[in-house]
Amino acid sequence: MRFPFWWWRRNEELNEEIQGHLELAARENMESGLAPRDAQTAARHEFGSIALAEEVTRDTWGGRWFVDLLQDARYGLRMLRKSPGFTVVAILTLALGIGANTAMFSVVNTLLLHSLPFREPDRLALLQNLVPPHDSAKQFHDWQQQSTYLGDAALLEGLDVNVEGARSSTRVHLSQTSWNFFSVLGAGPILGRGFAPEDEADAPGWGLPGRNAVAVIGYGLWRQLFGGHPKALGATIRVDGNTLTIIGVAPPGFDYPAGSVLWKPAAFSPGNNGWISIARLKSGVSWAQARAAFAVGVEQQSSEPTKTQSSDQRPRIISLQDGLLGPVKDASLILMGAVMLVLLIACTNIANLLTARTADRAAELSIRSALGASRTRLARQLLTECLLLSLVGTLAGLLAAYWTMPLAAKVEPPPLSVQSYAILNGHVLAFTLALSVITAMLFGLLPALLLGQIHAFGARGSSPSRDSRLIRKTLIVGQVMLTMILLSASVLVGRAFVHLMGIDRGYEVKGIVTVSVSLASTTYQLDNRQLPYFEEVLGLIRRLPGVRDASATEFLPLYATGFVGGPCGIDGHPAKRNSIMVPVFSDYFRTMGGQILYGREFNEAEVRSGDRVAVVNERFAAAFGAPADVVGRQLTIADTSPWEIVGVVKGMEYETDPTVVNPFQVFIPPTNPGIFPPATFVARVDGPAEYRLAAISETIRSVDPQVPVFGVKTMQQRLDEMYIRPKFYRMAVWAFAGFALLLIVVGIYGLLAHTVTRRFKEIGIRMALGATQIKVARMVVGETLLLICAGIAGGVPLAFWIRRLAASLIGGPTGSIAAPLAFGTLAILVVALPACYRPVRRAMNVDPMVALRYE
Repeated sequence: MRFPFWWWRRNEELNEEIQGHLELAARENMESGLAPRDAQTAARHEFGSIALAEEVTRDTWGGRWFVDLLQDARYGLRMLRKSPGFTVVAILTLALGIGANTAMFSVVNTLLLHSLPFREPDRLALLQNLVPPHDSAKQFHDWQQQSTYLGDAALLEGLDVNVEGARSSTRVHLSQTSWNFFSVLGAGPILGRGFAPEDEADAPGWGLPGRNAVAVIGYGLWRQLFGGHPKALGATIRVDGNTLTIIGVAPPGFDYPAGSVLWKPAAFSPGNNGWISIARLKSGVSWAQARAAFAVGVEQQSSEPTKTQSSDQRPRIISLQDGLLGPVKDASLILMGAVMLVLLIACTNIANLLTARTADRAAELSIRSALGASRTRLARQLLTECLLLSLVGTLAGLLAAYWTMPLAAKVEPPPLSVQSYAILNGHVLAFTLALSVITAMLFGLLPALLLGQIHAFGARGSSPSRDSRLIRKTLIVGQVMLTMILLSASVLVGRAFVHLMGIDRGYEVKGIVTVSVSLASTTYQLDNRQLPYFEEVLGLIRRLPGVRDASATEFLPLYATGFVGGPCGIDGHPAKRNSIMVPVFSDYFRTMGGQILYGREFNEAEVRSGDRVAVVNERFAAAFGAPADVVGRQLTIADTSPWEIVGVVKGMEYETDPTVVNPFQVFIPPTNPGIFPPATFVARVDGPAEYRLAAISETIRSVDPQVPVFGVKTMQQRLDEMYIRPKFYRMAVWAFAGFALLLIVVGIYGLLAHTVTRRFKEIGIRMALGATQIKVARMVVGETLLLICAGIAGGVPLAFWIRRLAASLIGGPTGSIAAPLAFGTLAILVVALPACYRPVRRAMNVDPMVALRYE
C-alpha cells in the first residue's frame, strides 16, 4: 500500500526538479539579453521533450507496470462509462453466469471436495445392500474380526422416538448402534464416554433393561434439555416409555446418521434386516483390494448369485462420503457442467460484442498506434477493460450467489449438520476470482488478437477485416450450438419430470390431510386402549365440517421404510417374491381414493373385533391366477393363522425405491396401532386441504395433549417434498436454457446491428442500383439464418449425448429425442425473429443519398 504514495511523491519531486531546471536556464538566457518569453522558449528548446524526460526517469525507478495498470484502469472506466448500454448488458450477463457458477461450486466444494469431519475419512466405507451376520453381538464381531480387508465395522439402525419432557414429548431421531460406532468414525463424545462391549445385548426391541439402557445425547439436545450442564451425565430420560441413562455428549454438529440426536447400544436379534453397515479399511489395504475381497465375501455369504441381481440391488462397498451423497453427487456435477455451459455462452456473447466494439474503435486505436503505442500496449489496454468488466460482474455474481444459497440448502441440505454451503469461503472465493480472470481472458482474447488487423492511421471509412467478420459469425454459430444443447436438455428433463409426477399412484393426492401420532411411552401402550383411542379420534374427525371420509394407517404411501412383511402366499403356496404388509383402518381405500377392483374393504366392526381379514393388491392376486378368483381364499404366511381375502385393490404406490419392481401389497386390520411404527390419520376434505390442517390437528390434540402430534401436512405437500430435488433440477435447467435464449437475442441483435452499420454505404449503393427493400432484408436475414442453421446442426449430435445425463438427473424416462430437437430449433428461430426486426428495418429504410455521404 506504500508504493502508490511513494511513486506520487517522487513524481512531484521530479516535476519540481524539471521546473527548477527550466527556470534556471531561462534566467541564464535572460542575463544573456533575451526577452523573458524568448528566454523561456529557448530553455524548453534546449531541454527537449519534458514528457520523454519524465518517462525515461520513471523507468529507472521500477514499478512502472503498476502506474500503467492504473492508467489503463482509469481509461477503461471512462470508455465503459461512454457505453452504458453495453456495460450494463455485459455486467448483468457476467453476474448471472459467474453467480450461478459460484453457487454451484459452493455446493460441490462442500459435498465433494471437502472430506467428512471424521478421522481418516477417506478410509471409511459403506457396505451397501449387505447385512453381515447379526443374530447376536458375538456373531457380528466375529465376522468383522475374520475380515481380511476391514479394520473395524459397526452396525446402526435409525428410528424416530418420543423423548418425554416435563409438559410434552419431543419427536427426535435415535440410532441404535454397535458399541464401536464412535470409534469406527473416530469421533468420540466431548463429555463422558462412548459405548463399551458390555453395553450391547442379545434381545429384541429395546434390549435388556439395566444392561444396555444407556445413551449418548446430541450436543443440541443436551443444551435444550439440560442447559449444557455437565451434570447431565448420569441423568435419565424417558424415550418411548423406556428409561435411558446418559453416559456421553456428542460433539457439536455430529448428527450421523440421518440427523440423529440420540444413540443407544444395539439390541441384536435374528430376523432384523434393517441394519446399515459402515466400516474402516485396514491400514495398507487399497480400495481396489477391498472391493475384490468384498466381492469374494459376498459370493460366499449370498444364497443368490450376485450376477442375477440388478445393479442397484447388488451388494457393493463404497466410500462413506459417496454413500451419504447418493445420486446428489452426479446431479451436482451435471448442474455444474450446465452452469459452466451457460457461462461459456455468456463469454461468446460478450466476445462478439467486444469484437464489434473493437472494430468501431479502429480509428482511436490507429491514432494511439501512430503516437507510439505498441501492439502489446494496446492489447493490455483492451484486456484491462475486460478485466474491469469481469470484476464488476463477479462482485454482482457473488451477491446473487449469496442470495441463492438458502434455496440450495433447502433443496439439497448437506448430509451432516456440521457441513454448510458458504460463499465467504477461501476455496469458493479463490474459484470465483480465478473464474473472473479466466472469463476476462476468454472474451477479451479475440478483440486483442484483432489488433493486428487495425489499419494504419488515416484509413478513414475502412471496412472491418474479413477475419473480424469470420470470428463474429463463428461465435454466433457456437452460441447457437451450446444453446441447442441446453434447450434439448430442458425438454428432456421436463418430460421426465412430467412422467414422474403423472404416474398412476393408485390414490388421489389432492384433498387429503395427513397427521401422524405416536402412542409409544403414553398411557395408551396397553393393547386394550389403542383401538378405542383411534376410534374416538376418527369419530371426531369425521364430524368436522368439510370432512368427507377419514381413516388411519401405520404406513403412509411414499414412505416405504420399515415395512413388515415376508413371503405371503395363498392357501399355503408362497409367492415368488416378498410382500409388504400394511395395517389400515376401515374406509382407508375410500378415503385415499383407492379403487377396490373385486370384493370389498374390511369394515369398522372387523377392525374392532380383530378379525383375520385382508385386502391384497392386483399384482399379488395376479400371481395366483385371475385376480377376481382370490376373493374368499386364505392368505398365509409362515406358521401364523391365515387371513381371509375379502377384496382386491388396485396397487398403491408405497415403494418409491426404483430397484423394487411390482411390489406385492397386503392390507390387514391393525393390532397395536401407533406403537411401532407411529400411525397416521388421513382425511379427505372438500376444498383446499391446507385450510383443514389446523382444525384436524387440533381435534387430535384435544383427545389427549400428551400424545405427540407431528407430520401435519397434506398429501400433496408430502409428494412435493418427496420430489423437490428433481423439481429443482428441472427449474434450474429451464432457467439456464431461458438465459441462453436471451443471450442469443442479444448476440443476434448485436451482430445484425453492427453489420448494418458497417455496410450502410454498401446497402445504399445496392439500393441506388435498383435493389428493393425485400432483397435487402433477404440479404441481411439470410446470412443470419444460415449461421443459426449451422449452429443448430452442430448442436444435434451433442443433444443425443446429453439425453443420458438428463435421464440420470430426474430418474425417469426422457422419451424420444425428436421432440427436444424440434423444440430447440423452433425456440431459437422464434427468438431470432424479434432480434432481427430493428436492424433489418433500418437496412430497408436506408436512403441511398445519405448512405453515399456516410462515413
